[in-house]
Amino acid sequence: MHSFQFLFTFLSFLVVFAVSDPICNNGFTFWIGVYCLTNDPSTCYFDDDLGTASAYNNFAKGFPVVDLGGCVYSAAAGTLAGQWISAECEDVEMAYVCEIPTTKTDPCAHNYNGYCYLMSHENSTSPTMPFTSAEDSCHQNCAELVSIHSRRELTYIQSLYSTPNISTVLIGALTTSPLTPYWVDQSRWDYGHVSPRSGSTGSCFQMAVKTDGTWYQADCKTSQYFLCKRPTGVTCNSTPAPPVIVTPAPTNPTGCNSTSLFDSGRITSPNYPSAYPIPSYCNYRLSTLGAYRIGLYFTGVSTYTNYGYVYVYDSNGARLAALTGSVGANTYYSTANTMTVTFTSGTYGSGYSGFAANFLSF
Repeated sequence: MHSFQFLFTFLSFLVVFAVSDPICNNGFTFWIGVYCLTNDPSTCYFDDDLGTASAYNNFAKGFPVVDLGGCVYSAAAGTLAGQWISAECEDVEMAYVCEIPTTKTDPCAHNYNGYCYLMSHENSTSPTMPFTSAEDSCHQNCAELVSIHSRRELTYIQSLYSTPNISTVLIGALTTSPLTPYWVDQSRWDYGHVSPRSGSTGSCFQMAVKTDGTWYQADCKTSQYFLCKRPTGVTCNSTPAPPVIVTPAPTNPTGCNSTSLFDSGRITSPNYPSAYPIPSYCNYRLSTLGAYRIGLYFTGVSTYTNYGYVYVYDSNGARLAALTGSVGANTYYSTANTMTVTFTSGTYGSGYSGFAANFLSF
C-alpha cells in the first residue's frame, strides 16, 4: 500500500455491500479505515480525512470498545457478518482494501485528488529558484506554489520525491512575525505540519520530503527545488489576489485533562509560561490515525526538583521519560499511534513555569 493510499472507508450502506460482499464471500475478515479514540462513534475517525463515523457507521451492538483496541475490522461470517468490530491494531493480521481519492482526467504526469503537481526538476528550465522566481515559474504553468491541506496530501507529495539528491522543496507558505503562516494561493490554513524545531530564520517554508515531511522556515532568497500545484483541467488566474491570513483560536491552550488531543498541537503546564499552581495534576492523551506515530518535542522543563514531574508514556504504557528540575529540549517518539503525558506537582516549590511541548503525527 502506497503511503498516500488509505484503508477503505464506508460512507453508505451501498458501499458496504459493494465492497464487503465479495470479500466476505471468500471468508475474509478485513480491516477498514476507521480508528476510535473512545467508545463513542463520534470519536471514530476515517483514515481519509472525511470526518468521524457519527454520520454513518455499521458497528455491531456494544461496539466500539477501545479496551479491545482502537482499530476496526469488518466481520466475515456469522451473525456479525458485515458489521464493525474493535480490535488491537498490531496483534492481528487481516485482509485489507486500499482506496485513493477520485480525480479528473488531465495530461499532467502527477494527478491526485483533483490536482496536478508539477515538480521543478521536471517542468522548469531552472530546477532551483528563489521564492519569487519560483512563484513566477508556477504561474507560467497556470499553477501556484503548493499548498497542503491534509496528511494524505503530504504523504503523496513525499512519494513523488524518489530522486536521491532532493531532500527539501519550497512550498507556497509564508509567515509574518510573530509566526503566523498562510498560503500564497489564498486557500485556508486548515492543516499544518511546521516543525517544532523550525526556528525563526526566513519568511518562506521548505518541506523535508525525505524524512518526516515537516516544514521549516527558510530564506526566501535561497534557490531551492520547488513544487507547483494546479486544479486538473482548470486554467488559473494569472493575477492572484493578496493572501488571506487565517489564525485559529485555541479553545484549551494548555490541553490539560482534555479527552484527547489529535494529530498535532501544543501542550503546556497550567498558566505556562507563568508559574503553575501547587498542587497540580494534568493528563494529556495524544492520538493520531492508526497508520501514524507521534513525535513529542519539549522546549524545556522547569519544576521543583523531585516534587514536580513530567512523565511520558508510550502507546503500550511503557514509560519513556520522567523529567524533573531544569531540563533542556528533548524529543520522544511513540511506537504506535497514541502517547500519554502526565504532569504532577506536590505542595512544595512555587514559582516554576512547568513545561511546554509540541506534538506532530508522522
